[in-house]
Amino acid sequence: MRIDGQQPVQRKYDVNKLYQQPSVKPPSFAKDDLYISNEAKALNENAQLNIREKKLLDIKKRIESGDYQIDAQTIAKKISQFYTT
Repeated sequence: MRIDGQQPVQRKYDVNKLYQQPSVKPPSFAKDDLYISNEAKALNENAQLNIREKKLLDIKKRIESGDYQIDAQTIAKKISQFYTT
């Protein structure tokens, strides 16, 4: 038996070492950028606040005038739907 060379089994392990090396990183591509101006942000916030404020004012007026009625059946249905789905 010769000891001074690579044995066939050792060569097989050397081939497997090639596959264990870390892979090459994929090239990085330019990413899309989105820029929203401060004006657009302010307009969006104002629009959302106005809608909420209008709803709240409407509900407050209806509560004060006594026109705001709560339907217990509708609330119970919505609660049961929330927990069953």
